[in-house]
Amino acid sequence: MGKKVLIAAVAVVIALVVINSTRLGSHLRLWRQQAGVYLQKQVPPEQEIARLKMELENLARQDEQHFHKVATQIVEVENMKKEVAALVKQRDAREASILRMKAASKGEDKFITYADKKFSREEFTKDLRASARAFQTFEELVKSKEEQLALKEKSLETNREKLMELKLVREQYRTELSRLEAAIEQERQTQAAQDNTIDDAKYQSLRKEMNSVRDRIEVLKQKRILKGEVDTPVRAAEQKKEQDAAIDRYLDSRFSDKQDTGNKQ
Repeated sequence: MGKKVLIAAVAVVIALVVINSTRLGSHLRLWRQQAGVYLQKQVPPEQEIARLKMELENLARQDEQHFHKVATQIVEVENMKKEVAALVKQRDAREASILRMKAASKGEDKFITYADKKFSREEFTKDLRASARAFQTFEELVKSKEEQLALKEKSLETNREKLMELKLVREQYRTELSRLEAAIEQERQTQAAQDNTIDDAKYQSLRKEMNSVRDRIEVLKQKRILKGEVDTPVRAAEQKKEQDAAIDRYLDSRFSDKQDTGNKQ
C-alpha cells in the first residue's frame, strides 16, 4: 500500500514538473489565462458593477478593524504619555538631588552635611557616584521612552490621516461606480430605443425584388410583342406598305422638281 502511494506521489510530482517546465505546460497555462479572460468578458457590466459595489462595502466594513486599531493606538499613546511624564518628573527630581549633593560636596572638609545629616566625605562621595551611575541609566531609559512615544505618536498621526484618506477614496469610488451605473443604463436605453425603432430595410429590399420581378415580366411581354411583330403576316404586310409609302414620299419630295424641269425642256 505504501509503495503504491509513493508511486502515485512521484507521478504527481513528475506531472507537475512537466506542466511547469515543458512546452505543453506553457500552452496549458496560456489556455487557462485565456479562459479566465474569456469568462471575465462574459460577465455583464451590470453584474461587474454590482460586484465592485459589494467589494467596496466589504472594505467599508473592514474599517471597523482600522478604527479599533487607531483607538487602541490612542489609548497606548495616552498611557505612554502619562508614563513618560512620570519618568520625566522622576528624572528631574533625581537630577535636582544630584545637583544638591554635588553642591554639598564642594570643599575639603572631612564631613559633609546634607539633608540635615552629617556624612563622611568618603561615604558621601561614594553615594554621589552611585546616584550618578543610577541616574545615567535612568536618563537613558527616559530618553528611550520619549523616542518610543514620538514614534507611536507619528504612527498614530499617520493612521489617522490614512483613515480619512480611505474614507475619501471610498467616496470617490462610490461616485465613480454611480457614474458607471448611469453610463450603462444610458447605453441600455439607447440600445432599447434602437431595437424598438421600425426597421424598413427589409421592406426596401422586398420592393427591389418586386421591381426586379416586374422588370422580368415586362421583358417577357416585350419579347412576345417583338415575336408577334415579326411572325404575324398581317403585320409584315403593313410594314411593307408603310415602307413603300415612305419611299414614295421620299421620291416625291426629292425628285419632283427635276421631273418638272425635264418636261418643260
